[in-house]
Amino acid sequence: MILEDLEFEITKLYKYCLKLSGSPWTAEDLVQETLLKVYKIKNSQPKKEFTFSYLCTVARNHFIDEKRKYKEIICFSEDLFGEEYDSVDYYGLVEILLSTLPLKQSMLITLKDVFGYTSKEIASMLRVSNESIKTALHRSRKKLKFKNNNIDIKTLTSNHEMIIELSKAIRESKPMPIFYFYRLLESQNFQVRRSSVNSVFHVIDPDGNILEIIS
Repeated sequence: MILEDLEFEITKLYKYCLKLSGSPWTAEDLVQETLLKVYKIKNSQPKKEFTFSYLCTVARNHFIDEKRKYKEIICFSEDLFGEEYDSVDYYGLVEILLSTLPLKQSMLITLKDVFGYTSKEIASMLRVSNESIKTALHRSRKKLKFKNNNIDIKTLTSNHEMIIELSKAIRESKPMPIFYFYRLLESQNFQVRRSSVNSVFHVIDPDGNILEIIS
């Protein structure tokens, strides 16, 4: 065994991570990541002993690493999405993202890396499993490691109106429309109606439910 009373230690670790992060979702992620790292170390070093203090150190280091990555992303985002950029620039940036990733994966990356949502928070908002979001994010990041200069014109053209709205959501720091558009893409045989007066979308799903999106 790694620890004498694993359940008790996990409860203590969660409380520590909650105090460290201030977020129950982040705390749960920290606990999972910490235990995963510890199990990997145990497999490679069977005789190594683990204390609660060691678990806290692993959790704290992971939290600091994630914060550092997030700050780098925020700085990058501020450079890209600052007030000096007009709507054309935003549209172009979304186009670049879509040239590498499908629309839904682009949305997930934006929610995670630009707006700072955890995978569990995204999963909860989209009503899907946390594992499916983590898998999608992992695949998206793998794709982003390889540069792709071939823009899918068909995808960009067919989603022209949605790309404009996504650009606006990023520019105005409003993540909620991205959640709505993702759910929209998940629907089958949906209808979209737009008011000619205001920027209002009415999405009608196959069950007849109407979702109003005001941008």
